[in-house]
Amino acid sequence: METSDVQIQSISPAIGVAGGEVGIQGTGFQPGLPGATKVLCGGMDAHIVSASEERVIIQLPECPKALGITLRVGDRSSGLFPFSFAARLATGLHPVTNPVFARDGTIITTISGSRGQQISQPLVRVTPSGEKVPFPCEIMNPTGLAFGPDGQLYVSSRAEGVVFRYRDFQNLEMVADELGVPCGLVFNSKGLLFVGDRSGKIFQVDLAHGKKEFATLPPSVSAYHLAIDPEDQLYVSGPTLATRDVLYRITPEGRVETVVEGLGRPQGMAVLSDGTLLLAATYAGSKGVFRISTRDARIEHYIASPTLVGVAVSGGDVVLADHSSLYIVRLRSQN
Repeated sequence: METSDVQIQSISPAIGVAGGEVGIQGTGFQPGLPGATKVLCGGMDAHIVSASEERVIIQLPECPKALGITLRVGDRSSGLFPFSFAARLATGLHPVTNPVFARDGTIITTISGSRGQQISQPLVRVTPSGEKVPFPCEIMNPTGLAFGPDGQLYVSSRAEGVVFRYRDFQNLEMVADELGVPCGLVFNSKGLLFVGDRSGKIFQVDLAHGKKEFATLPPSVSAYHLAIDPEDQLYVSGPTLATRDVLYRITPEGRVETVVEGLGRPQGMAVLSDGTLLLAATYAGSKGVFRISTRDARIEHYIASPTLVGVAVSGGDVVLADHSSLYIVRLRSQN
């Protein structure tokens, strides 16, 4: 029976991955009635982290087919409040940074392995239905991925200190070496490749004329992650030993700027069609993906999730990567 005294007024953020925490603002929840008060996601009970009559924080269960969230107090229920659940697309993987969308709509990611471990099929193509198609290429610890203006896949090896071009998914060609511990990759609109070296250097690689050191940042304890906005400004994130990390912007001239401070373990990034940035991190006590205005650095919690290492965007689809799985969420109505 639906009644007006149990209501959901808002859910923040409005998108989530199983294990992420979201806040529900409403009325009439009555948390003092243990066993009689529930939060339901597609019929599944969500774990209640904390609750009052006006605000409930839950941990999301895995329920990708659910259309929304409901509060229940005894035999009384709120209406179904719309919520977008990310669906697990594939597991048994080991992404280290951003996956990438291929032109045919499939997603390329890695089974990277631990440092110095050779995996027999370290690159994987994931179809929209979740089928995994491995590539038997000999790259040790593939890390960063990027498609170049030539349509070819470029892959960094953090073990070998090089970037390869995987021509037609058949032949490996080394395009740059002596790159330290190369992690994130991204191309700008002029076809220049940027490489994040975990030891603290950002390299610019001209595929015809070689590499140069473009900028220097504090070393990262895991990996640098890169993204380019429509104005060819380079964004760099990477966890350090500091307790409050920074999102950097590097201008086309090489000037380093601070965009956001106070981040926890900032990692994968992607740029939406409107030029705003999606960043996987912890911020102000919340964890997941944050949407950041590249003009005024306004930041909002956009997707609730556990720790993520990568983000990729294609049209209205966003793919999220943790250390073993890919998730997909449709944002066509959200941008």
